[in-house]
Amino acid sequence: MPNTNSPLDELLEHTRETALLESTMALLEWDEHTGLPEQASEYRAQQLMLLSGLVHQRRTDPRMREWLDDCESSDKSRDPNSPVGTCIRCIRRDYERHVRLPESLVKEIAHATSMGQQAWVKAKRENDFASFAPRLHDIVRLRREEAALLTDGKAPLYDALLDQYEEGAESGTVRKVFEDLREALVPLIQSAVQGSSSHPSFQDGDFDVDSQREFSRWVAEKIGFDFSRGRLDETEHPFCTTLGPHDHRILTRYHPDSFSSGLLGVLHEAGHGMYEQGFDMDWFGTPVASAASLGVHESQSRLWENLVGLSEPFWEWCLPSARKWFPQLNSLSVDRAVTDLNRVRRSLIRIEADEVTYNLHILIRFELELELIENRLEVQDLPVAWGDKYQAYLGIRPGTDTEGVLQDVHWSAGLIGYFPTYTLGNIYSAQLFEAADRDLGGVDALVRQGEFAPLLEWLRKHIHGYGRRYEPMALIERATGQPISSVPLVKHLQRKVERQIRSN
Repeated sequence: MPNTNSPLDELLEHTRETALLESTMALLEWDEHTGLPEQASEYRAQQLMLLSGLVHQRRTDPRMREWLDDCESSDKSRDPNSPVGTCIRCIRRDYERHVRLPESLVKEIAHATSMGQQAWVKAKRENDFASFAPRLHDIVRLRREEAALLTDGKAPLYDALLDQYEEGAESGTVRKVFEDLREALVPLIQSAVQGSSSHPSFQDGDFDVDSQREFSRWVAEKIGFDFSRGRLDETEHPFCTTLGPHDHRILTRYHPDSFSSGLLGVLHEAGHGMYEQGFDMDWFGTPVASAASLGVHESQSRLWENLVGLSEPFWEWCLPSARKWFPQLNSLSVDRAVTDLNRVRRSLIRIEADEVTYNLHILIRFELELELIENRLEVQDLPVAWGDKYQAYLGIRPGTDTEGVLQDVHWSAGLIGYFPTYTLGNIYSAQLFEAADRDLGGVDALVRQGEFAPLLEWLRKHIHGYGRRYEPMALIERATGQPISSVPLVKHLQRKVERQIRSN
């Protein structure tokens, strides 16, 4: 029988089938991070390399160009931000990017990053950067090759990599935003550190890991993460992944000597998970049910972790329940809990950094990977360059590579250009929270009562449901009524530091 499907039907069916393959890769990567035997790493790399090649073949199928041409010519009046218009516009953008990359390079990157992540885990555990350096050298070389193919020499190499994660962003713009933010943060951090209390934190005790698991899951469910469509697991480096329209995985790690590490990790990853659970699942596998960008994705995780989870209203609600799992908190006051959780200190580990110093950790990584891609820094020189920047920006130097250059998984996974989205996410989150607070008549009062649904529904209405219909910065401006600005974030951090100084 002849095929009676329209070009649009063919395009969407092809795109959804490609998403099936991509979700299979994501499942293998989830498994890789949750319990893959060490000796299985090479075979897993081959599996991922094969699948990445198949995905790339589908992404660059010549029929896609024909379908796109037909769709674009059939209805020129179509709204480019309607569901169908979004699919056509975004699939075209992605297709034109993918056809520039040969399948051999895509497969080589998949193999290099799979092996790189396994090498990174071992190197981090053994504090052995030298064993990881050859893998990282290959990854950087391959990402340079990819960037060169994508830019045709018309833009900085780094911009091509950044654009993968934050559509429309440019390194020059990001650098300026970061410099402005650093000018505001450095004196603020100095004031905060000088005014910080030296008394022991309530977190420095012994917190049963099983109790942490139960409590963190309870909090994630209360704020809105749907466990009928998701699960919570553990890994070396927390992350979130979606394996299907109703299969959202969040992962964290727990430490018996840190109360907040696991909890804040769960709040962060639940924010990611709730974003993806909020997509229009009728369009799953298409751009309509995809994240606008990693910066927008990060805005959701940082909003729930920082703007909500570190706030005084949250702990007024949360602390009485926390005592059921942790009797040692019976004498802890809300004021002391919030002060300790928000204590500003110079630290080495990004994912455990306080909210005020966090963005300097990102700035350091942004500058280093920019130098790597621009061939101004060699991989073997990274540990020294890392230490020098930490000394210059935070006044502290790592004693080991494990707590220095080896602490993040991103470069081993080939995610160069990713780090700036963390700070962009912080900027977006403060703007979104400010707008939600205005529209809802005060978020603090809701959080104090454990009423999180209104905030989540506001985010679903203004962010989640749009998918990729708008570019990231346009989406944030639509939601908040304001262009992108770091002012709400700086104001939020200033209030936090002022509170800390008063409490001490």
